[in-house]
Amino acid sequence: MNPQKKRDLFKRPSDAAVRLANDIYYTYLQAEGNCICISVDRLCEVFGDSEVMRVKICAARIFEELNEPIALENYKYRGEKIVWRSIHFFTYHFFSEDDHEYIHVEINELFLDVLEKLESEPFINFQ
Repeated sequence: MNPQKKRDLFKRPSDAAVRLANDIYYTYLQAEGNCICISVDRLCEVFGDSEVMRVKICAARIFEELNEPIALENYKYRGEKIVWRSIHFFTYHFFSEDDHEYIHVEINELFLDVLEKLESEPFINFQ
């Protein structure tokens, strides 16, 4: 795919969103499957902030920024022809367990397949 088409497909997220996306992506690479849990305490480290509620609000805003959908047209995925579909990077929700706050993230493997076929490292080289 030519560079202009790549730029048209993705708009550059904020620096905080890129940091979070990279953290999610590399955690996903180390995990066994497409579901991961991120501690809100870990997000406090990423954002350099110790106020949990403020970090949760910031994380939710950034997660929405990262979850801007992309549209696929005439795409082939695992032998299936996709005529048209809107996809997101991941789905997420907050939950509490043992007095700790977490975010459950499920990565969309179709989205990663698209990025791989674009020969783009996810979220690192946005232009």
